[in-house]
Amino acid sequence: MVRRRPLAASLERTPLPVAFIPFTMRASVRDDHRRTFRTDIERLTDGHLRSTPLDVLRSTNTQAVFRGAVPKGPHTANDASLAQYLQDRLARENIHLDLKVTIER
Repeated sequence: MVRRRPLAASLERTPLPVAFIPFTMRASVRDDHRRTFRTDIERLTDGHLRSTPLDVLRSTNTQAVFRGAVPKGPHTANDASLAQYLQDRLARENIHLDLKVTIER
């Protein structure tokens, strides 16, 4: 005989799906990090921001435009809070860029 757990108990252990918020981001080179800009762009698209997938839409030697998604949270309240959140995460990876973020609503 197979014992089944009550439904409520099994739901408590099931992770719920996380909503992702899509955004576009323009990254601009900082003068003091001009030499590493191209490498930094490659690092971003190679997954250095865990749980934040990014695709490059276009790039030059001084700017890049990305499209990405980030898990919903307090940092997705507005464009400025998301930009600050992403800049802080990038700085921890030693990636220093000026960001302009637009949350797609």
